[in-house]
Formats: sequence, structure tokens, C-alpha cells
Amino acid sequence: PQGNALPQRLESVMEVLYLIFNEGFHSNTKENLIRKELCGEAMRLCKMLLKNTHTRTSAAYALFALMCFHSARLEAKTNADNELLNLKHQDRSLWHFPLIELGNTMMNKAVSDPEYSCYHYEAAIAAEHLRAASFEETNWTKILYWYECLYTIQPLPIYVVTMAVVCLQNLDFAAAKSYLDQVEANDLAQRSYLYYGTLSDYYDAIKDTEKAIINIDLALATVINSLEKEYLEKKRDILIA
Repeated sequence: PQGNALPQRLESVMEVLYLIFNEGFHSNTKENLIRKELCGEAMRLCKMLLKNTHTRTSAAYALFALMCFHSARLEAKTNADNELLNLKHQDRSLWHFPLIELGNTMMNKAVSDPEYSCYHYEAAIAAEHLRAASFEETNWTKILYWYECLYTIQPLPIYVVTMAVVCLQNLDFAAAKSYLDQVEANDLAQRSYLYYGTLSDYYDAIKDTEKAIINIDLALATVINSLEKEYLEKKRDILIA
């Protein structure tokens, strides 16, 4: 594409590349949670954008940085028994630091343009997680700020749910519930289980175990991936106990 058509077409291409990457990083299929070949292919194609002077934009650099940051954690997402591990329980020594360093290099190039894309903010969020030496040392206040920035340019319901998750980590239960009240499970389509799971965490945090179990059951009824289902079943067992 030439002239004014190029930026619009490029934006669509980057959206597709990110969709491909996300399907590899967190698959919607029933059996496979991670599909590394899709992550690799998305990164290969994104690298092609960066090699072309007409498509080498700050947003493309930020997208590639984001892919690097996420890919660095792939090996730690599951344990030896192929069970899903959340950030809190991941072995951070398994994170691939050369990819983190490459992501940092790409981000330095991405911020040369003062106009930030959604990929800039998502990469900033991913970088905050990687920067923390432990889960307990995560700067949740900074992450919430980046999500607020992201939401201003891309108001998606999944970001509202994620902001509720961040508030739960900060023990700000009122703010978490306020965010959850702004969305409905159906707004998340295939990922409606994330809403129910977060709502369950909220009720667990305020010691309302009955409602926590009700919502974890709703999450189990809507989740597709078998590994995520096992993860939710373990959380339910803890609630029941």
C-alpha cells in the first residue's frame, strides 16, 4: 500500500500478528495451552515489518518488544506435570533473559516516538512483571497506571477485569468490585471464565466463600482449555476445604 493507505493497513497487519501470537501464548483450543510455533511465526513476521523502512514504526517495535517479553516466560507457564502456573508460582529462573534484553532494546527504539500505541502500554505492563525479582515485589500501582493508560486508547472489557485483578493484589477490594461492576461476563465472549474467576477471587478475598464457590463453578462451566480447567478445579478444592 502507498501513501495514506499504508498506516491503516499496517495497523490491521499488526492486529493480526498479535492475534496469532496470543493464540500461541494462551490458546483457545481445548488441549493445548501453549503453541510455541505460532508465537515464533508471529515474531518472524513482525521482524519482517521492522526490516522494511516503510513499516518500521514505533508501534511495530513495541509489538515486537511485547512478544519478546511474553515469550521469555513461556517455559515457566507450566510445570513438569504440564499443570498451569500463574505468575505467583512461576519459577523466574526459567525466564529467558536474552529475550528480555532483546525486548528492552526494542522498547528503547519504540519510545523514540512520543505517540504511544496500545502495544507500548502492554509492553510496559509486561516489563513491570519481568522487572520484579519476586511476585511480592511487583509494582502493582505502576501496572494499574499502565492499564489505565491502555484503557484510554483501547477501552476493552478484558482490561477492566484485569484492573480488578490488580486491585485485588493491592488489597483494594472496593476498587476491584467497582471495576467488576462495569462489565458483564458476556462482554468477554470465549474468555468469560476470566470474569467469573476474578469475581470468585474477590469474594474469597472478602471471606464470602459461598459466593466465591458459585463463581468458580460458573468459571468452570465456561472454560474451554483443559489445563485452565484443572487450574480452576484446584482453586475450587481450596475454597471447599
